Amino acid sequence: MGLTVVLMLGIFASVGCSRPQSSGGPEIELSVLMDADVNGDWHAFIREFEAQNPGVHINYVEGPSETNAREDLYVTALLGGQAVYDIIYADVVWVPKFAAAGWLEDLTDRWPAERWNEFIPGALEGGKYKGRIYRVPEHIDVGMFFYRRDLLEAAHEQPPDAFDDLVRIAQKLQQPERLWGYVWQGKQYEGLICDFMEVLTGFGGFWINSDTDEVGLDRPEAIRALGWMRDVIRQHRISPPGTTAYTEEESRLMFQSGRAIFLRNWPYVWITSQQAGSSVIGKVGIKPMPAAPSGRPAATLGGWGMCVAKNSPHKDEAWEFCKYVSALPQVMRVHEHRGSPPR
Repeated sequence: MGLTVVLMLGIFASVGCSRPQSSGGPEIELSVLMDADVNGDWHAFIREFEAQNPGVHINYVEGPSETNAREDLYVTALLGGQAVYDIIYADVVWVPKFAAAGWLEDLTDRWPAERWNEFIPGALEGGKYKGRIYRVPEHIDVGMFFYRRDLLEAAHEQPPDAFDDLVRIAQKLQQPERLWGYVWQGKQYEGLICDFMEVLTGFGGFWINSDTDEVGLDRPEAIRALGWMRDVIRQHRISPPGTTAYTEEESRLMFQSGRAIFLRNWPYVWITSQQAGSSVIGKVGIKPMPAAPSGRPAATLGGWGMCVAKNSPHKDEAWEFCKYVSALPQVMRVHEHRGSPPR
């Protein structure tokens, strides 16, 4: 899915946020764990929300950058049963796990159906469990394939549509250790699974058939997909040996410093690659992931949104914050600074 299409899908009417009535009593504190607020967007939203909602304070807890590390922190707190976090900033894959455990408030009836339907269907589905809504979408992510447009044009090469062309061009143009062909997320964490799903679909395979519950990980297509990911490191040698330790940031920094031709990552890379200090300003192109003739290009659906903790003593106030940060003006500001497609 192209970034332009995603943006077009995200243009809806802005909805105003109602305010909880202040009783004049003690200040209510709501806690949420998120990643580092590099651009200051979230702290700006918090100041605005607090100004509009006297008596409510948002405690922004900055966690590690790795998604699974923040998930572990949430799980540890929630397993303890104490109301450590009132608001849970949740990745798309957390929702069914957290909802099944009874940790999330059911938000379905907080808005009428027509309001929920203003969100992109995929983003809304990512916040459901057993047909009920537990997360307000804030932004979506889709896997993207970035390439050095300047290097390909100089070599009279087109951006690759096939895995074979990716390997061929990378081997032709790369100069290890100075310039690698292809960087991606190979560390044993959630990001590796996202990368694998895209390559798996690119080879015509599947993880689970939702109609039959058949598992496809032992099929020839899955074996070829996994073999290809191994081979780009060991056989074709277009990916650095250190790829098995790379997350999004390690691979992004290598590409952004001008040391890679191709990169698989998320939309935020477009913004960072065009900022001051980047070595690839004006030199980057974006397209869907390549695929084999037997498969099709694929992009893993990611995305984040706000949930209300089931054990929060301030659910109504937490819901008001969820509404505020998911309103279109706030979402578009995050997109402008981070390159995150609107919900």
